[in-house]
Amino acid sequence: MKSLLRIASIAVFASGYSLAAGAEQKSDAESDITASIAEPASEDVKPPAIAEESFDQAVAGLVHDELGEAPDGEDRKTLVHQALRAFYTGSTAAPIWVGENGPNQKARDAAEKIAAADAYGLDPKDYDLPDVTTTARSREALAKIELQMTRAVLDYAHHAKAGRIAPGKVGHSLNNPESLENPRAFLESLQADDDVVARLQDLHPKHPHFVQLKKKLADLRGAGDGKPRIRIPDGPALRTGVEHEQVALLRKRLDVAAPDDGKANTFDKDLKAAVLKFQKAKGIKADGVVGNGTRRALNGQSNEQLAVRILANMERWRWLPDDLGGDAGIFVWANIPEFRTRIVQAGKVVFDERVIVGKTNKKTPVFSDVMEWIEFHPTWYVPNSIKVEDIGPSLRRPTSTVVDRYHLRINCGAHGSDWRKIDWNVVDIRRCSVTQPPGAKSVLGDFKFKFPNAHAVYMHDTPVKRLFGTTTRTYSHGCVRVQNPRRMAEILLEHDKGMKSSRIGQILQGPKRLHTEKLKTHVPVHMTYFTTTFDKDGNFLTRSDYYGHDKRLAQALTGKGHLLPAPVIAVSRKKRPPRQRTRTAQDTPWNNAFSAN
Repeated sequence: MKSLLRIASIAVFASGYSLAAGAEQKSDAESDITASIAEPASEDVKPPAIAEESFDQAVAGLVHDELGEAPDGEDRKTLVHQALRAFYTGSTAAPIWVGENGPNQKARDAAEKIAAADAYGLDPKDYDLPDVTTTARSREALAKIELQMTRAVLDYAHHAKAGRIAPGKVGHSLNNPESLENPRAFLESLQADDDVVARLQDLHPKHPHFVQLKKKLADLRGAGDGKPRIRIPDGPALRTGVEHEQVALLRKRLDVAAPDDGKANTFDKDLKAAVLKFQKAKGIKADGVVGNGTRRALNGQSNEQLAVRILANMERWRWLPDDLGGDAGIFVWANIPEFRTRIVQAGKVVFDERVIVGKTNKKTPVFSDVMEWIEFHPTWYVPNSIKVEDIGPSLRRPTSTVVDRYHLRINCGAHGSDWRKIDWNVVDIRRCSVTQPPGAKSVLGDFKFKFPNAHAVYMHDTPVKRLFGTTTRTYSHGCVRVQNPRRMAEILLEHDKGMKSSRIGQILQGPKRLHTEKLKTHVPVHMTYFTTTFDKDGNFLTRSDYYGHDKRLAQALTGKGHLLPAPVIAVSRKKRPPRQRTRTAQDTPWNNAFSAN
């Protein structure tokens, strides 16, 4: 009715304006016949009819009126409100989900798709769907259904593209999920396309790991919520040569046939090989011995616990762009719980290497950025955390050798640069510049890969190679150390500017001074936290939640974070007992602390 009145008032105004304009142009001759024209009209003459408002215009107008005033602020709700007002305004405005006979097939298709949102790791209860089976015919009722359906679709689209939880609320940083850039354009595409199911499905991540997680989630839900059938109870350590009744149970758990001699209770080399394979897949110490840790891993989690973890990891995939490589056609992907980094080029993994990540109290941040340059023989700018925790306490001792041992350079402005003449009980070392130039003792080694970010985190080489041999590699202050940085540099520089390995060798063999190679095309770098992955053969793998991110995210998503195990805290390596001889850069705890940048 409001829309009809709007049109009627415009028509009356236009008619009055036309009559007034005509009156000004009347001639004297016309005025002579005014009397005859002004004679009373007969009963058969009717006033001009006002054009009837179409169904589409009427419903669109009612939806527009139903929207009300825009909310305050510039958040997503405001942007969506503006998009809805623009979409349901104008002569071409029309509903998507209703017709004169009620909700249409598009509405039924979309409602069915959204009701099955849990298959994609979403929660159907988050979407306020209207009754699309109603026989309501009034335009007012249909307008309410139209608006309710549109809002539900836009909420679903936002969650499918950007996730349900803002990354910053659960300990993840700097991620900028790609939500719908233009909600109005998306609604126009739904209006023009009959296959709304395909449109909605296309919003979800297409990454192979996301697709595999979706299938794994369906398998778990179809299998029920019970514990694994075969459990290994507490008992002695099982290793090669041990005879125990649990060995036969272990064979069943790992699907290893008993030997021909019938000694099913004897732990043989075939069973050890199966245990080693299992341990490697789980990311635990691969020693072929079934102790308490391996028992827990073998017994696993319930299907419900695994489903909760999968939901958390599916959410993380939504925070990443659809095209991880962007215009570069190549990207670096470091997955923290795996302690690995990869380079993916043209869809293929061309580099896969071990890394060391931040301690549990110096977490490597989760974010995406772009690599802009690579440094050879880099200078180390010591971060405040290491200045305060490691260097400062040492400098307060008159016998400190840390400056000489690591060739550190200190500049405290007005206080000078001779550390022996500075009163470290008064001077705040955070206000001093502490650097280490390139050289044989450089804690950054020969390479630094720079992708400037708010965390001052980067990837680099390290002289302490032995730490890459450990299983749980949480030793750094947040930066990521790469086991084979030269090969990483070779791949990136060959791709970007055709630089050959021989040229890199010449730079390394040259003077120990900073050399910078700027990348022509910046390379995307993704620091992720996926605790559920798949190997190249499609086997489902789980990783420990070292930083506790799984529990926080699972709680925010499902309210079931309590079902997941507590974060795995890496056991600190014990300091070596004092020795009489002078420590070297390779065996002193200082080196481990410094290289933990």
